[in-house]
Formats: sequence, structure tokens, C-alpha cells
Amino acid sequence: MPKLNPFPVLPKIALHELGSRISQARRVREMTQTDLARAADLGLSTVVDLEAGKPGVSLGSLAKVMETLGLLGQLDEVFDPHKDPRFTEQAIRKLPKRARG
Repeated sequence: MPKLNPFPVLPKIALHELGSRISQARRVREMTQTDLARAADLGLSTVVDLEAGKPGVSLGSLAKVMETLGLLGQLDEVFDPHKDPRFTEQAIRKLPKRARG
């Protein structure tokens, strides 16, 4: 029987926290999970899984929920190069020496 690799702990925690924030955003808009599922054109089980932080929910479903909640603009912040220390380090390394200081 093949050995299954468990889902890594830190990503699991991050997804759980994301799910909690989605739930909070929904509730502050006074929506039920059913309301959100209908408005986002998703199945109720998808919304339930997303709020539970299950890793199998598609990015497309996440984007639809974010749009429905009026938060799609926050998706642009994911992997924003201005918030990536490695991106900044590499940009500085590539500056001509006379422009560094």
C-alpha cells in the first residue's frame, strides 16, 4: 500500500486561519453559508470546505468568494513583489555599483 504524505502543518494552519477570516467576512455581511454559496455560484459544500480551511478547494472558488464579498482586490496582494524580501534583495544586487550608494 503506498504511503500517503500528510498535508504539511504550517500550510494547514494558514488555510485554517484563512477559512476563519472568510467566515468572519461573510458573517459581518450578515450572510449565511448558503447565501454566500448562491451568490458566488458555488455549492454549499465548497463554501463549508473553504471556511474549514480544507486544502482541496480551488483557487477559482476562492476568487469567486472574494469577489462576492467585495474583497477580490486583496487577491492582488498575494505574492506582491513589493512585500517579498527576496525580490527586494535581488533588485538591490542587480543595481549598478555606482547607483548603490
